[in-house]
Amino acid sequence: MIDSLKMAPRAPGALSTGALALVLALAALAGAPARGQDEEKQVGLDARRALTVTVYKRDLAHVVDRRAVALDAGANRLALLDLSRQLRPETLVLGGDGLLLVEQSFDANLLTPRALLERSLGKSVWIRRRDPGDGSEGYLEAILASAAETPLVLRDGRLESVALADLAFAPGTTGLRDRPTLLATVRAAAAGERALDIGYLTGGLSWQADYVATLDAAGERFALTAMITLRNHSGTHYRKARLRLVAGDVSQTRPLPLEGARMEMADGAMMAAAAPPVPSQAVGDRHLYELERPVTLGDREIKQVALFTANAVPLEKEYRFQDLVSIDGPEEMIEKVKPDIVLRFGNDADAGLGRPMPAGVIRVFQEPASGDGAAVFLGEDRIAHGAEGQELELTTGRAFDITGGARRTALERISDEAFESGQHITVENAKDTPVTVKVIGHMPRGWRMLEESLPHRRETANRIAWSLKVPAGGSASFRYKVRVTWP
Repeated sequence: MIDSLKMAPRAPGALSTGALALVLALAALAGAPARGQDEEKQVGLDARRALTVTVYKRDLAHVVDRRAVALDAGANRLALLDLSRQLRPETLVLGGDGLLLVEQSFDANLLTPRALLERSLGKSVWIRRRDPGDGSEGYLEAILASAAETPLVLRDGRLESVALADLAFAPGTTGLRDRPTLLATVRAAAAGERALDIGYLTGGLSWQADYVATLDAAGERFALTAMITLRNHSGTHYRKARLRLVAGDVSQTRPLPLEGARMEMADGAMMAAAAPPVPSQAVGDRHLYELERPVTLGDREIKQVALFTANAVPLEKEYRFQDLVSIDGPEEMIEKVKPDIVLRFGNDADAGLGRPMPAGVIRVFQEPASGDGAAVFLGEDRIAHGAEGQELELTTGRAFDITGGARRTALERISDEAFESGQHITVENAKDTPVTVKVIGHMPRGWRMLEESLPHRRETANRIAWSLKVPAGGSASFRYKVRVTWP
């Protein structure tokens, strides 16, 4: 009978472990100081006084978090809360004037149902039972004997299997915490409030530049809006942070594995002060961007922040054939090739820019000639970091009404060390306006032009280009012949 179990009411302080509600119900209590931790001073977000976050491109950020803490004279044990869950423990540095660091460790032993079971092995737990008569609940004390998928408890000399949802545990006895916590012992010469800087590297934060270029109806100028897209998956949020962005990759080494995800420093190490603020400038071979206003970035949030805007930037449009010229290919005929549409503009003050442009994606729109304001998407391209004064190019797609073709006119071996090759290239223009197209030729080593009906321009040692004017609704062509001598 159920009466023979000597049912007791819910054990004082015991908490149910049913599903996810278990973790949420125990979170606050599990973070409470256990035996030996009763002197901890918890330092949470309410103590924050300043926050600087420097974000790199590839899932990396440097965080300097300044908090105010009231210290006693002598040794103080601190529990610093609400740090990044992807914090790299080996990079932690505490800074504070007049303070001596005794030790620090990063405690990532978090409260989960599995961790709670494993920490309770061999300890007293409570089993929930319901009286079949009146439906009342009670709890029986037992010893947790196994933390397998179906837990086993020892009671009255017998092992029993128990559903996880029917177990309850005493709070605050497992040493588990509801969030990663930096534990530090510092020594202060005198009592009083001090500023403490917590610096560390973390994963889970990244940024990229996204641009929107809107061409006017004539396609001669465009307005450019530069946005910074920030992603935060670090496991914490950053309120009113001074945000800095670094363009360029940084070298990283893999840290040595840390036992139990803990990091400790030797006794008596002096704490280093945080670095002073760095204004927007070139830093080594990278560029640092600092946003003018504080930014709040929540966990799992994707946020866009304006970087700069520019209006009436002049540009040049170019129709470029990259794959018509074939020196030693087997093709006798190349037909119906469409040229790339290439937009070129200068990153200088005269063009309305003149500032470093971080690498990113530029999405290009154009206002229609009708002027109804509904811009049309033309395409997108990725640019590398653009220094001030550099010319930038965008390839937005292929032209619809311009077609090129090539016919082989010569391919002859002259000797074991040389051959000659030639083509006749024709471009047709179905547009109602004339166009100038650029035909690119990639020449092999040892090449020499023998004859051509249109002069070429050498862009590099082995890259040449012909500029061909094609009338509206018509066509234009040219011939060339080269000799290649193998070295």
